[in-house]
Amino acid sequence: MKSFIRPLFYSSLVIAATLLAGCRVGGPAGNNLGGGGGGGAAGPFTIGVSVSGLATGSTGFSVNLATLPTPETIPITANGTTFFKTLTPKGTQVQVNMASFATNPPQSCTSPTFGTTLTITTNTIVTITCSATGGNTIGGQVVGLLGSGLVLQDNGADSTPIKTNGAFNFATGVPTGGAYAVTVSQQPSNPTQTCNISGGSGTANGTVSTVVVTCSSGTLILGGSVSGLSGTGLTLANTDGDTVSISGNGSFQFPILLVSGSSYDVTIAAQPTGPTQTCTISANIGTAVANVNTIQVTCPAVFHTIGGQIVGLYVPTGQTSDMVLQNNGGDNLPISGNGPFTFVTQVANGSAYDVSIFVQPSSQPGIYCTIWGWNGVATSNVVDITVDCGHNDWTWMYGPSASNQDATMSATARPVIPIAARDTDTPGGTKYGSGWTDLQGNLWLYSGSAHAVGFPNTIQFFNQMWEYVGPNDYTDGYPDTYWYLVPLASGGYPTPRWGAVTWTDTNTGYLWLFGGQDEFDNFLNDLWYYNTSSNTWTKVSGGFNLNGNYGPKGTAGAGYLPGGRWGATGRRDPASGTVWIFGGYGYDGSSTTPGLMNDLWTFDGTNWTWVSGSSTANQSGTYGTLNQSALGNVPGGRQASVSWLDNSGNFWMFGGFDGSPSGPNDFNDLWEFSAGQWKWVSGADVFNQTATYGAQGVAAATNVPGARYSPAAWSDASGNLWLFGGDGYDATANGTLADLWEFKGGQWIWVKGPNSVSQTGVYGIQPTNNGWPHVTSYPGSRWGATYFTAPFGFWMFGGEGFDATTGGGDQLLSDLWRYLPYP
Repeated sequence: MKSFIRPLFYSSLVIAATLLAGCRVGGPAGNNLGGGGGGGAAGPFTIGVSVSGLATGSTGFSVNLATLPTPETIPITANGTTFFKTLTPKGTQVQVNMASFATNPPQSCTSPTFGTTLTITTNTIVTITCSATGGNTIGGQVVGLLGSGLVLQDNGADSTPIKTNGAFNFATGVPTGGAYAVTVSQQPSNPTQTCNISGGSGTANGTVSTVVVTCSSGTLILGGSVSGLSGTGLTLANTDGDTVSISGNGSFQFPILLVSGSSYDVTIAAQPTGPTQTCTISANIGTAVANVNTIQVTCPAVFHTIGGQIVGLYVPTGQTSDMVLQNNGGDNLPISGNGPFTFVTQVANGSAYDVSIFVQPSSQPGIYCTIWGWNGVATSNVVDITVDCGHNDWTWMYGPSASNQDATMSATARPVIPIAARDTDTPGGTKYGSGWTDLQGNLWLYSGSAHAVGFPNTIQFFNQMWEYVGPNDYTDGYPDTYWYLVPLASGGYPTPRWGAVTWTDTNTGYLWLFGGQDEFDNFLNDLWYYNTSSNTWTKVSGGFNLNGNYGPKGTAGAGYLPGGRWGATGRRDPASGTVWIFGGYGYDGSSTTPGLMNDLWTFDGTNWTWVSGSSTANQSGTYGTLNQSALGNVPGGRQASVSWLDNSGNFWMFGGFDGSPSGPNDFNDLWEFSAGQWKWVSGADVFNQTATYGAQGVAAATNVPGARYSPAAWSDASGNLWLFGGDGYDATANGTLADLWEFKGGQWIWVKGPNSVSQTGVYGIQPTNNGWPHVTSYPGSRWGATYFTAPFGFWMFGGEGFDATTGGGDQLLSDLWRYLPYP
């Protein structure tokens, strides 16, 4: 948003385009998928098979469409395209496989997609090619053969004499998906040998060449047993060169039979890996005078460590957390702070682990930790359990992860407490809404420029009043909900608006509203307060398009009042009750046209006082010397800046937007007003400066946020300043931001978030009865959000920017987020 006069109504027309997929049957070789007819871009879609090469008059075969709720089989008796009757929804995963095989004459019919899971996104054709060669060749190697007479068979037929060592193949192939079983039909007789087969059976999904026939002159078995094996790759070797690969515990046998009286010496040629084990062997040396089955291979049990990371745990200096984790209901581990943790007791390979928070930390009362990835089966060291204690986390608390949503509501009055279920009412997408936190810690929202119920896909100004109940409970849950309230008409109510200034009176609990712009392009300086107990608004003063009545600078008076304005910034000091308001776009003391203001006002609950700045609009700034106060120093006129109050009651202001004819321009200057004087503290005295991020989490004198307008801003319990997002500059580019900054001890810290513009949000788990803090959750880039400070952190609602998936950055959001800083 780069103009200072905002449009009042917005509408959008979405034009949907439909893509129609064509159908090509039996395409070029290697192209096994094509389009079909019907279905449309959204589905459901047809699935068919295109067959070629099937012999004329063949009995054919059948094909199965699997992994659907009701699998379907269709017969194939001729070449061409045949479709399954089942229509498949978009995104469904299916497999197309052979259900029976062509037998008269025998043929092998294959497809590159057999056995492959297909995700259906359009009409789909699977190509099948049939061959009259008899299918897949079955064969392998013969070793150790000394004479003649060896005959092999496959599937009890196709007898194949073997005359020499080396490769062999059966004459008859096996169709794809068909079984093979190689056996010795006749042992060698000249000289007499015994031949054993390994890898002799299976399913033919292609050429098989892995059958091994090992012939021995002896008659004695050499073998034993393996115990404790967890990994793979264990290989044993005998001195005669014979080897055997061990795939599991139990008995084993070398392929080569021993001659009676021959010696053997079995060793471990390769130890298992995944997990790594160092196995030992015993009874492995001797002379064979009978079958040997006493060799023992023993592999030691494998144990794994269980651990992960502690993040977001707050432990004050000199205190302990008292936090205790527990694994498998008994192994306790005290936790002292953030960082890696590992349980002392290890878990055997293949055994379960189940980590829980046995004792929550006492160092952060009322804030509970959440554990992620807590259970499973240990097949290696476990290092990815995350115990998240909330601090330095964003939590998606409520509202949709999609943008441009209309408001929803089921009632127009407060529900009776306790409610039976979490209310699903929520405000529509909103920017520049008015927000408060009441004395009970609940959040209040007066809709700004918004999507709202009854006006689908329309953006207008609305005066809906919403209360979000429950932010004083960190764990979230019932009765946390939005309530839509219709204020009583007895006192009237403010006109719909955006860009107002708000504050909460900590003495009366009233919610105050000043200024903004209404739907008729009026700049307002009306002052209202809302009584949460009686559900009524009361107007105090002001109107629209009025010039300010400044009076003498520094003098309070009953008739003094700032002029109508949009995009001012303000804060209330809870200690003194003083409200501070700076700048905005509107009317100065005399002009008939609005402009950019740099006047600073205070309000004591009764009277306004003009404190600093000019009573004339469109003033340039006087910066003076960095970090030096002076009477002549003053920020330039601007709109959409943000402000804070520190714990000493000093007023701070950052950034904003210059909509003057020389603009558009963004500021990144930070100012402090103390003891009646302005001081330029940080940033540049020129426009449109990029950011210097430095190292994340590390303060530095050179760090500075990029120029921006309409970010969210908070101050913490220590009086430090916090800044999120806005529209402006990262290190290199201009756009919508999602970086989080803290100004502490005179230096900026890039705390969290992306250092580049235009980022979608990471929402994590949908909040239901609970909000789920996690280190990877993060709101998308945005500006114009409504922000609150409430128990257990900083809160932010909506704005214009990026949701979980949408690009462009021009979407109105209605998501509610909470950030918990370290105290």
